[in-house]
Amino acid sequence: MDSKKILKNIVTLLSGTVVAQAIPILISPILTRIYKPNEIGVYTIFFATVNILAILSSGRLEQAILIPKHKKDSFNVLKLSLFFSLVICTIALFLFIFLKNPIANILGLSSISNWLFLIPITSLFFAAFQTYNYWLNRNDNYVAISKGKVIQGAIMGFIQVTSSIFGALGLVLGRFISVVVSSIYLFFASKKKSPKLLPIRSDVLKNSLKENKDFPLYTMPNAVLNSFSNNLPLYLLENLYSAKITGFYSWSLRIIQGPMGMIIGSIQQVFYREASKKYNDGESLYLITTKTIKQLFLIGILPYTFIYLFAPQIFAFVFGEEWRIAGQYTKYLIPWFFIVFINSPISSLVLILGKQKPYFVYEFLLFICRGLALYLGYRLYNDPSYSIIFYGIVGFIFNLSLLFILIKLSKKTSNLK
Repeated sequence: MDSKKILKNIVTLLSGTVVAQAIPILISPILTRIYKPNEIGVYTIFFATVNILAILSSGRLEQAILIPKHKKDSFNVLKLSLFFSLVICTIALFLFIFLKNPIANILGLSSISNWLFLIPITSLFFAAFQTYNYWLNRNDNYVAISKGKVIQGAIMGFIQVTSSIFGALGLVLGRFISVVVSSIYLFFASKKKSPKLLPIRSDVLKNSLKENKDFPLYTMPNAVLNSFSNNLPLYLLENLYSAKITGFYSWSLRIIQGPMGMIIGSIQQVFYREASKKYNDGESLYLITTKTIKQLFLIGILPYTFIYLFAPQIFAFVFGEEWRIAGQYTKYLIPWFFIVFINSPISSLVLILGKQKPYFVYEFLLFICRGLALYLGYRLYNDPSYSIIFYGIVGFIFNLSLLFILIKLSKKTSNLK
């Protein structure tokens, strides 16, 4: 695929993502005035748990959809991913129903314990959304992907603004309904270019699982560990300090990672698709890797620098004086945010090159160091600012190291085939 077509695909994905992300960003000043920091903290923990369960349930098999050369094999992976998600989320549903109080206490979700059953249901639809997202990517249907994201953002924003009377539950319902509707949309949008989903043959699923076993064995644990590691502050800040501190921290992530995340996500999808093609054709991935890094550096350097200089003032002005502390947390985390912005799109090289095993070791060490960083801030200073500063330093060091490792790996790809 030539550079013009690649750019067109990125722009198509980015346009839909911009609209989808613009909605929650535009309503953010409203949300901070109709919801309390502790309610936002509860909501953030809720959906962080949804994300972790969605990754666990799918076995990360949706990421294997782009790899097979033949469409039939790719669709069999889709079936396998959906089957995994349905089984795991059904089991989780019973656990969340019968053990809701212990689970609510562990997660810090006692205020919405009666609604915990929504976690596995939301996870199922979120996993389905991701699975069909990759399938549409495989079929170059980036318009449908963009529309699905817009639908999700619009519905979520409307419900969250109009449901503040329910407290944290209003935020939860907005996310839940938006994920359900958008996943159903992607399913129907993909039907024209998809074989029949039913019947599902067990022998076909077994063969597909055998061919892609590295994803549930290594990629999924990596992804779960990464997600839990990224969300570790949400759980530990809740237990070490308070839900209010969790709310401030989570709002910092939402405001920064939202706008930049839409750029990352769009470039990552196209990079993964194009890098997979080049690798299957025996081409080196060094040029596309370094070019992507340079582009992301140039895109991100000015906005990240500006945010670093003025984050506390921006947060206080836009969201209210109470949220100045969230801006201060943002300032502490900017170096980490920036390096993640640069290396996230090229991290799919781990999957393409089959480096899931060493990457798991990386994720495990990162998880341990992050936990220690958060705890040391509490133990030494009993101050959430120090916990967040130490957490950001660890993230920066690990992600910078990963960036150089990925560049080095991309140089060797011409000799790997």
